[in-house]
Formats: sequence, structure tokens, C-alpha cells
Amino acid sequence: MKAHHHIAMRQLSSRSLLVPLGLFLAAVLLDINALTGIVSVASMQYLREAMIVLALILSLPIIYKQSWALDRNVLRGLKSLFYLILGTYLLLLLSSLESFAVATLRSGENALYESLLGYTVITAWTLFSSIFALVAFAMLRNLIFIKQKKNTALNFLLLMLGLVLYALLSFTHLGDIASRFSYRFNGETVGYFILFVLINLMVINSFRISWLNYLNKKQKLVIFAGGLILVPLQWLLYLKFHTANPAALFSPVLGRFVDMGFLFLSIYLSVAFIVLVFYLPTAQIYDRKMRQLASMHDLSRTISAEFDQTKLVETIVKLAVQVTEADACWLMFADAGGGAWRIVASHNLSEEEQTAGMPERINRWIIENAEPRLNNHVAKSELNISMAVWKRDVQSLLTVPLNTSEKIIGCLFASKRLEYGFEQDDLDTLRAFGEQAVVAIENARLIESSLVKERLEQELRIAHDAQMKLLPKVMPDLPGFILEAVCLTANEVGGDYYDFFRIDANRLGIVIGDVSGKGPQAAFIMAELKGIMEALARHHDSPKQLLIAANETLYQTVDRNTFVSVIYGIMDIRKRCFTFCRAGQCPLLLAPALGETVHVLEPGGMGLGLDRGALFAKGLEEINLRLQKGDLMLMYTDGAIEARNARGEEFTEIRLVGLFQQHRNLSPPQLKERLINEIVRFAGSAKSHDDLTFLIVKAM
Repeated sequence: MKAHHHIAMRQLSSRSLLVPLGLFLAAVLLDINALTGIVSVASMQYLREAMIVLALILSLPIIYKQSWALDRNVLRGLKSLFYLILGTYLLLLLSSLESFAVATLRSGENALYESLLGYTVITAWTLFSSIFALVAFAMLRNLIFIKQKKNTALNFLLLMLGLVLYALLSFTHLGDIASRFSYRFNGETVGYFILFVLINLMVINSFRISWLNYLNKKQKLVIFAGGLILVPLQWLLYLKFHTANPAALFSPVLGRFVDMGFLFLSIYLSVAFIVLVFYLPTAQIYDRKMRQLASMHDLSRTISAEFDQTKLVETIVKLAVQVTEADACWLMFADAGGGAWRIVASHNLSEEEQTAGMPERINRWIIENAEPRLNNHVAKSELNISMAVWKRDVQSLLTVPLNTSEKIIGCLFASKRLEYGFEQDDLDTLRAFGEQAVVAIENARLIESSLVKERLEQELRIAHDAQMKLLPKVMPDLPGFILEAVCLTANEVGGDYYDFFRIDANRLGIVIGDVSGKGPQAAFIMAELKGIMEALARHHDSPKQLLIAANETLYQTVDRNTFVSVIYGIMDIRKRCFTFCRAGQCPLLLAPALGETVHVLEPGGMGLGLDRGALFAKGLEEINLRLQKGDLMLMYTDGAIEARNARGEEFTEIRLVGLFQQHRNLSPPQLKERLINEIVRFAGSAKSHDDLTFLIVKAM
């Protein structure tokens, strides 16, 4: 759509030129007839001038309709104007237009019709100068309308109307040749009043120079250097053209219009140059503001695009240097545990300074004065000694603590080697920059923690799947007994474990255990324990001897903060007995078929991995149970008795024993479900913090 609009504008402009050009050629045709004597000049002068006036009026919309005038590239426009003025002036020097004006003023007869050669030269210059004026008006309008205000368009329109009206006054004095080269109107006050208003409108429009505000220092210096040549050159061009003015010889109306166009161009360039001179001392401030805005924009873009904290802090320091024009800059993060602060990114700090870090005295000062500070005389401040020891060349310092709503997460520093190197504006800018940096850092940390959490959850899921594969998928078929077991993990991965080992046709090894700790490490130890138990089960007929051997092996692989509590027993179906040992595990509950009381069996023994061997073996006690029909055994981990409700109360062993005794007549699967449901109902909405495992054996 935009491309079609530009094409239509170009076509409209081309067609708009055809009619004025046709009227201009018609006037030239009349002049040719006059030169050949076919018609007299006097009889046709009003018709001829009317056609020229109409051609001028129809040409004015070109100023508004030119598509290239919408391209507000100031430097390119001024460069084009410079070459246009320079070329015009050189052409004017090479031509002898003054001779036509002198001859006209001396004889009182228009030199336009003295010869065909003279007519051709004057007509060509008239056409060229008219186009020059229209192009200049279009360029000036382009500059004037940059950041236009409410009355900008009206003031420019009044100027154009004033120019046309002033030029039309010459229509009433076509025979006064001398007035064509001056501002004289035969004493008419109306003409001089219009001229006064016209010049004022020129001055008013000349102060529309907002485009100067948007030039950087380099561009202003380039325009200043060009203005030193352009402004004097334009005034010379205007004065020389005013005295020669070939357009005035061709048409007094066109002559005045072109003459005033040259004058307006001279006034506008002069005002712009004078204002530019006053802008030069502050040009650096504008450049600095633009860099600050660009840096803020870059940081805002970084916030949404960069989540690598290492790259982010480097970017923050780099942009902070651009914002403050500092000699050195560094970013420090506060230690979450209250320890020493650390430099995470820097600019112009030596390796020694980065390694040593800022003195603790300065870190405490930051915490005590948790607001942005400007110090332009470090040598006479309370930081002098500490800063001199660490970095001697700091004379001016900006400090901007990076505050969240809860705490200080770090501090951004900018320094200069000169005293009074910073202004309050630098501090305000760096403070705004710091606020953006806090958002960026917190976002990066949040994303990083989310990624770590997601990666950990994925690892836990993998470990959980592996753990579940380690547990028996089906209960073993043991004649004369019913077995039931369940393991519920509090997290994705837990440390609880149960298993069965077929020793021979009549014996089955049964184990239930709990690895201290949770997560992948507990699952790995559980897997290791499974391998140890499977390897030793066929070689040891005594549960005690097996656990002693397992402890010796496990002690060499686990750290001293980790242990495993287990109950391991051997079920002999031929003898109908269960021989077991308890190594730090919860008691075994036995509900005899012929009694009402539940026995809590708790033989001595410490967890696997706590002792190298001697103390473990000495404290380990082995018990042999002869089981009768209907006897019921329950083995469990501490997650059952330590389950908590919302009030923080534990389920306790007493509740479990009572529940077991109350529902002892249920089948093992039913008993398992009832125990789990009661514990879950007790905990309610409270989060489970430990694994829950039951192993039930019933003699049939």
C-alpha cells in the first residue's frame, strides 16, 4: 500500500508539472512572435504575465506533493542543498547576467527582447532559478515540519501566500522596469506592509529548527563546518542574484517570487547556523543521552533474550560503562549465606584486583548505606584507605546497590580516575539501569533454578523408574504362607526397599530396609544393597552372618553419614519357622493366632555401614520364631510411625500396633490397604516427608 502511494505521488507530481510548463512555453511562444515582429510586446504583456502567474500558482503544490521531500534525512538534504547552492553560484559567476540588468536600467528598455541569444540565456536562467526556488522551498518545508507543532503548517502556508501576494503586486506595474530590481512599490504603503509581514513570517518559520536537536555531536560538527561555507555562499548568491535577477527581466511577478525565495533560504540557513553554534557545547550531552537510551534498550532486550547468568552480568557491566563513560566498572554479588561478596563481572580490573576482591570494609559500607551513592572525592571520604589498598586510581565512584523487595543481591560500581568525574545525572541514570539489571538477574536466576529443578526432576523420574524395577513385581509363591508388600515413596525417589531371595526349595530370604536420606543417592545405595544381598543370600544360612558380611562390604562404599537399617530373615516352610535379625530397623510386629496381644520384637543391632565390623557383629542379635497357623507378621519402615498431620503430630508406633491388632483378622492384601488408608487419613493435607513400606507375612 505504501509503495503504491509513493508511485501515485510521483505520477501526480509529473502531471502537475505539465500544465505550468505548458503555460510557460505559451508565454515563450508569445515572446518569439514579438521578437519576429508578428505582434507587439505591449499588446500581449498582460496576457503573457497572466499565463506566467497562473503557471507559478499551479507549480506551488509541487512543494507539498514531492515524494522525495518526505524523506527527512537531514544530512543528505543539506548536502544536496549545499551542492545546489554552490553549483548555482559558480554558474552565476561564469555568466554575464549583470550586463542584461545594467543595459535594462540604463536604457529603460527590457533587454529580454534585444536579441535571440540574450532571450535564450535569460529564459534559461529564469526557468532554472524558478525550479531552484521550488526545490529550496520543498527542502526547507521538509526541515520545518520535523517535529511540527500546532501552528507549523499554518505559518508555512501564510508564508507561501504572502510570497505569492507580494509577487502579484508587481502585476500592476509591468512597465516600471527599475522596480523589478528593488523592493520599491512606487510609494504604495500596502506593498511595504506586506513586505514587512513577509519578512517576519520568514523569521518565524526560520526558527523551526527542531531537527538540530536530533543530530549527534559528529553530525553537528559536520554541519557547522559546512555552514561556515554554505551561509556566506548563500548570502553572496542572494545578493548577486538580486542585482542581476534574470527572472525579473522575464516576469516581474516571477522575479519577485524567486528573489524572495532566495532571501528566505538565506535567512533560514543563517538562523539555523547561529542556533547550531549555541548547540555545539551541549552536543556531547545529547550523544550521551542517546547512548544511555540505547544501553537501556539493549538491557531491556537482554532481559527478554538472555537467561545465561554469566553472559548477562558481562552484558550489564559492558552497558554500564557505556551509560556512565566510566574508566572501570564491576558488578558484585552478595553471598546468600552472608559470606564475602564476589566480583562476577568487570571492566578494566586487573587479575590481581579481581582475585583479591573488594575489602570487607567497603562491603559493610554498602550494606549499611543501601542506597545509590555519588562520591566525587574518594581521597577525602571514609572509603579512602580501603579503596587505596585495593584500587588506587579510583577518584570518583558511583555505587548502586541492586535491591530486590527482600534483600540486597549485589552492587554495581562505576569509577573514574579524575575527581568530580560524575554528575548527579550519571547516578540517576545508573540507578535506573540498576533497577533494570535487578529484573534481568532475577529472571536469569529464576530460569536457571527452573532448569535445574526440571533437570533434577527428570533425573529423579529416571531413578524412580529404576528403583521400581528393583522391587519385586509379584509376590513369591511360598506354600503355607501368604506374602504382601508395598513401597510408597515420599519423593520421586526414596530409600525404602524390600525383596525376596530364593535360597532353596524350602527356604526364602526376606528383607526390608531403609537407606538414610532420600533422592538418587539413597536409590543408588539401595541398588547396591540389593546386589550385595542377592550375592550373599545363597552362601549364608544364618541371617546374622549374612548381615555381618553385608556390613563389611557396604562400610567400604558408603560415606560415614549414610547407613542402612534392615530386617533380614529366612523363612523355612518345612520347619515353619522364621529366623531373623534386626539391624537398626523398626521392630517386627507379631500377632499370634492364639493370643490377643501383639508382640513387638526388637532384637539388638545397629544399622549397616555405621561400624567397620566388630561392634556391629557384637551387637547383632538373631531370633527364631516358630509360626502357627493364623500367625501374622508385620515389618515396616519408619515412614509409617513418623507420618505427621497438619498439627505436626506423629502417627506413632502405638497407633500402628493398635491398628494392626484391631485388623489382624483381615487378609494380608486387605490389611495392607487398611493400614495405608488410615495413615493417609491421619496425615490429611500434610505433605509426606518419608517413604512408607509394609511387608506382611501370614501363616496358613
